[in-house]
Amino acid sequence: MMLGIRNISHPMQRTTMPFWAGIFYVLVPRARRIVEQNLERVLGPASPLETKARSFRLFVNYAQSIANVYCLHNGQPVPVEPTTVGQEHIQKLQAEGRGAVVVTGHMGFWQIAPILMQRKSYPPLTMAMAQEPNQATAEWEQQFREKFRIVYTTSSPFATLELASVLRKGELVGMQMDRVQGGPHVLVPFFGRPAPFPLGPATLARATGAPIVPTFIIAGGDRASCTFYVEEPIEVRRTRDRDTDVREATARMVAVYERYVRLHPEQWFNFFDFWNPPPPSPRPMNPSQRP
Repeated sequence: MMLGIRNISHPMQRTTMPFWAGIFYVLVPRARRIVEQNLERVLGPASPLETKARSFRLFVNYAQSIANVYCLHNGQPVPVEPTTVGQEHIQKLQAEGRGAVVVTGHMGFWQIAPILMQRKSYPPLTMAMAQEPNQATAEWEQQFREKFRIVYTTSSPFATLELASVLRKGELVGMQMDRVQGGPHVLVPFFGRPAPFPLGPATLARATGAPIVPTFIIAGGDRASCTFYVEEPIEVRRTRDRDTDVREATARMVAVYERYVRLHPEQWFNFFDFWNPPPPSPRPMNPSQRP
């Protein structure tokens, strides 16, 4: 796939996405079945044919999302030009000298969000990420992440302090809202059933006074365009009841996420049972901890 992307035009790449999606669709039947179960909870039951069709369309969209990352890795220009909706929310925070916890989920073209944000006159962005437990996978992924400033939240007890410092300087911290990596989390109603969501974004926002800003990059129907949505900031209350403040803000964040998943379910890339996720993998030791 990377070889093809290196040698063919963006329009031709998009034309071949059903081919690449078809390969994955055949080779990972378990993921396909889980996607179909997730979509059924979002969209309701469908005929066997429609069930396969909508899961295949999701695989095509995911293949395009991965292809966009490969393009950037190969030094090609960003393959899509976004239309931005709501950027005034970040601009207002910027004018006030406030940082923000920018949250997103695994949907649409989320992987190129840092690149698109760098191209705008936004404050610097630091990505807060869990460290990949598989060393070989981590080394492979690192080549795609070298252009970003990253703080690995699972590898150092001082990561939170570093992120807080970023926010207090009026900069942005990017976080995922739909992965529980073994840290504090809460069950929040999601399409009528409780699902686990991390408390990290709301906890960091409350500790620093920074708001949470949900953002999503949604692909157009032709996958050649996209819209970068910046939602209204969520202010986290700071009462004497810390736990309630954090849980309330997380629930508000999840409500925004649910709205986007409802509108764009075939761009929602979670290849596991979202309501009953597997336990987190063990994290690698810090170099100082190794024997």
